[in-house]
Amino acid sequence: MTTPPASAASRSGDGSDRSGRLLFRRTWWTAFIGFFLVCAGWALAAPYDASPDEREHIVRAVGVARGEFAPKPEAAGGGTGAFQHVPASIVRDNCWWFDPTKSAACAKEPGGDQQIERVGTRAGRYNPLYYALVGWPMALWPNWLGLTLARLVSAALVSALLASAAHALVAWTRHRVAAAGVLVAVTPITAHLAGSINPNGIEIAAGVALIAALIPTMLDPEQPLRRAAMVQIGIAGAVLMTVRSLGPLWAAVIVGIMLIPAKRERLKQLLRFRPAWWAAGTLFLTGAAGALWTVVMKASEMMPVQVPPGITVPKAIRYEVIVRWPEYFTELVGVPSWLDTRLPGTAYYLWFLAIGCLVLPAVAFGTWSDRWRVFAFFLAPFGAITLSDAMEAHKVGFAAQGRYMLPVVVGVPLLAAFVIGQRGGLSPARSASLVRTVALVVLPLQLAFLAYTMIRWQAGVGNSVDYTPLNPLSGTWHPPTGSATALLTGVAGCLVLGYWAWTSTGRRAEAAREQRLAEISAS
Repeated sequence: MTTPPASAASRSGDGSDRSGRLLFRRTWWTAFIGFFLVCAGWALAAPYDASPDEREHIVRAVGVARGEFAPKPEAAGGGTGAFQHVPASIVRDNCWWFDPTKSAACAKEPGGDQQIERVGTRAGRYNPLYYALVGWPMALWPNWLGLTLARLVSAALVSALLASAAHALVAWTRHRVAAAGVLVAVTPITAHLAGSINPNGIEIAAGVALIAALIPTMLDPEQPLRRAAMVQIGIAGAVLMTVRSLGPLWAAVIVGIMLIPAKRERLKQLLRFRPAWWAAGTLFLTGAAGALWTVVMKASEMMPVQVPPGITVPKAIRYEVIVRWPEYFTELVGVPSWLDTRLPGTAYYLWFLAIGCLVLPAVAFGTWSDRWRVFAFFLAPFGAITLSDAMEAHKVGFAAQGRYMLPVVVGVPLLAAFVIGQRGGLSPARSASLVRTVALVVLPLQLAFLAYTMIRWQAGVGNSVDYTPLNPLSGTWHPPTGSATALLTGVAGCLVLGYWAWTSTGRRAEAAREQRLAEISAS
């Protein structure tokens, strides 16, 4: 074989680098800015302790930032948790939770007295990784400034993982429909959690990024194995397995679903690909570390509560399936604030419709392996949560929430979109039309969830249509940066994500993707 001149090889490499950088800018950076602005809208709009247990996570984050990584497990938060030493100015009681008719105006704002106090938190035993990344602004400025900056740091971390998922599915596959899976997978509750101090947000984003990197790696034999994909698998898997106690289980479920069944030839390629061994080693070590932390610190212990007598496991399972499953479905999309802000049912039906537009064709056109994986991404987390909740119901009640399952359930729309592109036989024009239609459905819904939750925080919402206001800029409480700032930030994020959806399915993006794939294959 003739070796090309050095100058020609250099030019080819430069062209490949340029096309790769161009494709990266068109996918990763655009998606990152869009997701960050959407999450930042929630961060700017929310009062103190706006999402479930945010106060507990704030105390833990400030404690970790002050060096208290592994406090002694004690009965500090309803029988679980630990104590942290934090400024009093960042600890406030919640006077409006669970009462949607009440605005946040009754609450005392963070700031003022910075005297250090010993404060108990249910999150005191949780892994310190996430808290070390987001806690430092609140340790430096224990007031609204520090809290807002910490929320924005959390939003940026989540957005980086979501942008990596978007880039993996758009740039590393030949199927335009994959972009629709990302838009549907990132439900409003994910953006809400990302804009608050809560490790559940980054856990969900890590699940999205892990599945998105595994799809072209394991299921698309036409694609070359990429070092970048292995790096993303290693980082996303490490984050997933360390930030919360369920992480090692969810990561094992995801990898197991993607591996079984796997094409023998693809497995042989992976075994010969050294970066795959580094990724596998990273997953093993971080999974073991995450599980060890949970066991040593007793991080999975839950607060005991009084429950009605006579709850058996069979009765609890029936209750889970009949009563709790419908609640889980709604919570997967989002019941914001303290599970006390439920939007009109039409909002949820429309999101489920967008999911169905991906799942039903995937089941119809996919192979049996495709169908198995789509159903497994749904049944595995639902089964695990149902069984664990039922077994502990006699001690802690029914404590699970739909958001706990999202790190795995997000695989349903991600995989379904890929299967449609691979098996559905859609023309480029029809694929682009599907992606853009999905964007026109879910992006306005993202804004609707943000605006309605702002109304709940600022004025309260009631059961009567006459009582509930429809103006997210009015109310007795307003965020420090202003209601308009928060809402316009969310609007800007949805517009950028809409632009990303349009351009990622356009002809220029398709040409850049094909050129990049050809260059990789040639090299």
